[in-house]
Amino acid sequence: MSVRYADRFRIPFKGLKEGDHIFDFEIDSSFFEIFPESEIKEGQLHIEVILHKSTRMLTFDFFIDGTVRVPCDRCLEMFDLPVHFTYSLYVKFGHERIEESANALTIPEDDYFLNISQYIYEFIHLALPLRRVHPNDEEGHPTCNPVMLKKLEELSVEGNVQTNDERWSALKGILKNIN
Repeated sequence: MSVRYADRFRIPFKGLKEGDHIFDFEIDSSFFEIFPESEIKEGQLHIEVILHKSTRMLTFDFFIDGTVRVPCDRCLEMFDLPVHFTYSLYVKFGHERIEESANALTIPEDDYFLNISQYIYEFIHLALPLRRVHPNDEEGHPTCNPVMLKKLEELSVEGNVQTNDERWSALKGILKNIN
């Protein structure tokens, strides 16, 4: 199933005229099944790809919009995270396939399509923030699991720090003797 599903993301550029061509894709959980190592298992995204074709070069502009289901870094419950991302991929023709940089690729002259599923997968992950937490409500309060928030507060290190630790005083005294 996954190979056939991945074929949906083939863009056959060889028969296209020079100029702009628009491709639309709807992404759901089936897409993430292609990539079993993905931390994302569910999502609803719309991908618009604008292909700018010229004689010696292709430019793919990706516009990603939707939501993915991810675990909250604070309370560990799953939530829908909005995703908005734009990226350009530049493809030129040469003798062999070479990824020159994160957004530049050389493909063989006789290639007639480009499967963009791997690029879409990577761009969705690049769109994720480093810290993923439930959004706050209208009043600025976290919408995380309240039981987990209470447990985190109980286990917080900030409330358990001793300010008069004799070991630190002894170390400060050593520093005074050195100076």
